[in-house]
Amino acid sequence: MDKCVICGNYTNRISDPQISVTYQHCEQCGFIYKEKKYHLDKAQEIEQYQRHNNSFESKGYVEMFERFINHHIKPLGIKGKALEFGSGPGPVLKEMLIQETDLEVFDFDPFFNCNLEYRNHKFNLITSTEVVEHFYDPMKEFKHLADLLAPGGNLVIMTKFRNMSQKEFLNWWYRRDFTHVSFYHKRTFEYIAKELGLNIVFNNMENIIIFEKI
Repeated sequence: MDKCVICGNYTNRISDPQISVTYQHCEQCGFIYKEKKYHLDKAQEIEQYQRHNNSFESKGYVEMFERFINHHIKPLGIKGKALEFGSGPGPVLKEMLIQETDLEVFDFDPFFNCNLEYRNHKFNLITSTEVVEHFYDPMKEFKHLADLLAPGGNLVIMTKFRNMSQKEFLNWWYRRDFTHVSFYHKRTFEYIAKELGLNIVFNNMENIIIFEKI
């Protein structure tokens, strides 16, 4: 038996005979993790990301971020420095935040903008949209983000939550993206918050969760 990469408890295996992939499911924190032997290498991962049309030319992509900013960022009333973590090949959200808020916005992406200068700052806001499902070492990455937050700062995450049963999980379209390896339950986020000194201040139980640094 393997141990959960989030909470360290023992996991059980979920097998998908359709695409011959196995996952580790933690009953304790609800996290599901694609086994490492099915992770893509860096070249394969970049190839998958380059197929996405994540640019200002994609009307649906821009509209998604407009809703995200209006419903989840502006109501926080945050000023100062912000970090868009995992900004992709074209930092659309960063540019929109600059246009629509008074924030000083930095961005980082391990594949497309590997500028580590952001590590020299503390941020009042960190956004990470459709990124955490790609984390190979999620607790390490969440700790990194929590450490970058100023006291009282907010970490705003967008990812599809794993709210369904194991059986339903195997029919879930979201897990079929080859680059998606980490799937979070409500209990997963609660564990992460407790471990890293964060409070959960908003959770729509679908795809948005907002943490505040204590």
